Amino acid sequence: MSDFEVPEPFDDSRAPYPRGYQTKAFTRDGFPITIRPIKPEDAARLIESFKELSERTVFFRFLRQLKDLPPKWIKRFTQIDYARDVATVAIQETESRERILGVCRIIREPETTKGEFAIVVEDAWQEKGIGTMLAEHSISIARNLGIRSIWGIVSPENNKMLVMANQLGFSVRLDAEACAYEINMELSSDQ
Repeated sequence: MSDFEVPEPFDDSRAPYPRGYQTKAFTRDGFPITIRPIKPEDAARLIESFKELSERTVFFRFLRQLKDLPPKWIKRFTQIDYARDVATVAIQETESRERILGVCRIIREPETTKGEFAIVVEDAWQEKGIGTMLAEHSISIARNLGIRSIWGIVSPENNKMLVMANQLGFSVRLDAEACAYEINMELSSDQ
């Protein structure tokens, strides 16, 4: 399922919030962050984070320009089935609030073990290792959920993402027809 399709309604019978997937980490420059699965109550934080993205970063994430996240996307992005899909956030915690710095999603295609990979990090927090940490953590969770391959589409101008994809072990292939790169990774359960 693409991020652009209408989401199914949130089902309270889905798997409970997986607290065991929460971890503490540090950026390359030593700033403490928390990486954890997204929660429905992160909707306002997600909107705030989106507003911090440059037009270029928005384009790289969605392969189109957006001024705002449509409400149905916010719902789809924050209300996930934790037993089948992955959506993690990098959080800056202060005494009074949490702030989303980046998001990684691996959404399983219906009736398959294949998932669509997408990631975005706020411009001010890029090149600090957050994207790599989010991706590695999300890929580990995906393996635990039985996802066996992941793929994504990357703009040819998104050099940072292409470098990260290569470093993480994705295969990278130019899709000349789509004028974009397709990245793929096979996941084994013993990694």
